[in-house]
Amino acid sequence: MPDVIPLPERTERITASLPDPFRRSQLDGDGPAFALTPAGPVVSADAWSGRHLALLTGGRWTPLTTGPRWHRRPRWDGERLTADASRDLAAERFGEETVPLPVPVPVPVAGREPAPAPGPAGRGGRVVHPVLGEVLLPPRAVVEAVVPDSPRRDRIAVLLRRGPARRVVCVDGGGVSHWDGPVTSVGPWLSPEEVVVVAETWPGRAAYAWHTRTGARRRLTGPGAAVVGDVLAGDGVAGLSWTSAGQPRRLWAGESAELAAGGLRLRPDPPRGQAPPPARHTVLQGPCCPLPCLLRDPPGTARGTVLLLHGGPNGVNLGTWSPFAESLALAGWRVVQPNVRGSNVLDPALRPPPPGRYGVDDADDVLAVLRQVATGPVVAGGMSYGGYLAARVARLSPRVRGVFLLGGFLRFTDLGDSGHDGVRAFLRTAGDRLAPDAAPAAAPHFVAHGEEDPRIPAGAVRAHLGELPAGSEWVGIEGEGHGMLTDHAARKVFPRFFAWLDRLG
Repeated sequence: MPDVIPLPERTERITASLPDPFRRSQLDGDGPAFALTPAGPVVSADAWSGRHLALLTGGRWTPLTTGPRWHRRPRWDGERLTADASRDLAAERFGEETVPLPVPVPVPVAGREPAPAPGPAGRGGRVVHPVLGEVLLPPRAVVEAVVPDSPRRDRIAVLLRRGPARRVVCVDGGGVSHWDGPVTSVGPWLSPEEVVVVAETWPGRAAYAWHTRTGARRRLTGPGAAVVGDVLAGDGVAGLSWTSAGQPRRLWAGESAELAAGGLRLRPDPPRGQAPPPARHTVLQGPCCPLPCLLRDPPGTARGTVLLLHGGPNGVNLGTWSPFAESLALAGWRVVQPNVRGSNVLDPALRPPPPGRYGVDDADDVLAVLRQVATGPVVAGGMSYGGYLAARVARLSPRVRGVFLLGGFLRFTDLGDSGHDGVRAFLRTAGDRLAPDAAPAAAPHFVAHGEEDPRIPAGAVRAHLGELPAGSEWVGIEGEGHGMLTDHAARKVFPRFFAWLDRLG
């Protein structure tokens, strides 16, 4: 099996009117992005529009699903392939579905032991293993992953999260060992003593082998600032998903022994068409903490700077590929993607504290970034909370000539009627630490919003359109939920956005 497995480019039918970077396809960002089956690797990818499953067999990708429904998170349980299929994409409702494979697969061995699973809620309490029995876990810990299947089946590895802290715990008949660190995933087992962990050193995330007896760790992937996602292995075959600032998320696949040996070089696809210079990462000094930033420069002299802010507010900017950011750079803009107070950087050397006041402290951090790396006129914007934060920054700096909000909001009171559990939990947690509402800045605003957004009601945002200055533009996306999920939304929004950006000068 080759270690470089490129997906086909997205067709003109999918990407018509969009900038060239949107032609590049990639795996889904919601892991697991692939499954290892006896017939070959199965991925969830955007190569055929939306998210569809495809099987690699005979050196080519064969789509397994078609139509408007999305299929994500493929899983092989030893007998069948399942995936999460969209029931209502805008409402973020998915259900499990069995997906047939087009080729025969071996009949599973009779008497195969069932795989253990986390407790009912995945919080605190217990995990039950068929050999070890009940595994007690710390109270209030959230179970992120369970890896029970070591070669001897007499131990289990569990990834726990409590607030920002992460802990990998190994339990076997001889006792308990653990590692506290910036771990994002755990598994598979490489030997009776070694298990794979993926840990963050900003701007990348690398795979390591953790020796559960000695505590030693050795790097499996590198060098470079790749961001590794899922790692799977079984029946002598291994795979991992990864991306970098210049490489769309893709699959590496090879022999398990090759992964276990370490020193795995993740080779990017050959460039297709024009590409901006390689992205740079830097750490700036903010008002109270370091601010890790990703910078993408245009091929020539920059016409200005776009501050591209993540959502959340506990999102994160890593060294990952973005067709939007790459398109902005190719359009002549310096693109700056900062991490500020509240960002979910796990690297302990750079992890920022939460803001004392949302929309105030994090806005001060963005202003510090602007002063240190922005060149020429500045446009600020982002998805969801990133759009809100950009609007706050525009009120504070006369250098900001334009603001864009993609599925964002202008005031915290816009969230008051949201029925989404995550939004309501954020409002409860933030309490009185929210910035007071204020009138929009005098700079033109570009506001695009899904009419069926379950998180930020479109009507609440639309109510402010009369307050926006001349040169502002509203794009309502019928049938769309939160953010810019679909290709339909991209085709409707981005051509108008880049035209608006050109009018700013």
